[in-house]
Amino acid sequence: MLIISLTTIPTRFHLIGPTLDSLVRQRAPVDRILLYIPRRFRRFPDYDGSLPEVPEGVEIRRVDDDLGPATKVLCAAREFADRDCDILFCDDDRIYPAGWAAAMLAARAERPGDAIAALGREASSLFASTEQRDLQPRAVKRAWQEDYWYIARHLWWLLRKRLPNPPDRPRRRVFKRSGYIDIFMGFGGVMVKPGFFDARDYDIPDICWTVDDFWLSGMLARKRIGIWVPADVIEPVNSDAYMVNALFAAEIDGVGRPRAEKTTFEYLRDTYGIWG
Repeated sequence: MLIISLTTIPTRFHLIGPTLDSLVRQRAPVDRILLYIPRRFRRFPDYDGSLPEVPEGVEIRRVDDDLGPATKVLCAAREFADRDCDILFCDDDRIYPAGWAAAMLAARAERPGDAIAALGREASSLFASTEQRDLQPRAVKRAWQEDYWYIARHLWWLLRKRLPNPPDRPRRRVFKRSGYIDIFMGFGGVMVKPGFFDARDYDIPDICWTVDDFWLSGMLARKRIGIWVPADVIEPVNSDAYMVNALFAAEIDGVGRPRAEKTTFEYLRDTYGIWG
């Protein structure tokens, strides 16, 4: 059983259509597409309870708790806690290629005990760390300079994007070698199982809720669940919702994104001894 799950915010309700349409059009056999919407939002106290229009095949789930962006997976994990299924969670501001879910399922078949992420990064690329990771091999990114297919397609797109019936913007294949990574990047999509989560994952410290990729990746590391990135998965492109109340550009309670990431990193390192 495959469930695709995501969440959104009121200011993006009118812009989420292209993302949902791309999920409905997946070539893989998807059983449910669930959009989790809290009854109250911590960032939007004036939310009036209205709901977005969704295409056929998408179900809206109302939930009491606003867990921030982690709502997209933690609510699904709670709902399907007694089921042996895969949850593929993603963001509300990207458009996913039709073969995205199928590529993730193919990787899941080879790595049944790992989380599968389309994109990710090493903790050492953000914070000083020289620890040799015990999960091997490590995923290796493809430098854009050596991605000749992408360069050629991008140049073609630039030449034709203002003409009638322009081609779609090309998408990159970011990783050239499959392997493990420290921190997944949720906008690319992540496949997990409900059993990967426990009660501790829902008790998110105040600052940490804004950086769900760090928090959830750390919670997986706490349980020694690897994050596997398969090579050559095509990244999604931004939708028109990308910059609308984006958390990466926001300051929450006086804390900007870099400080929130550093605080969460240090909390996970000091509390659980990971990424040290």
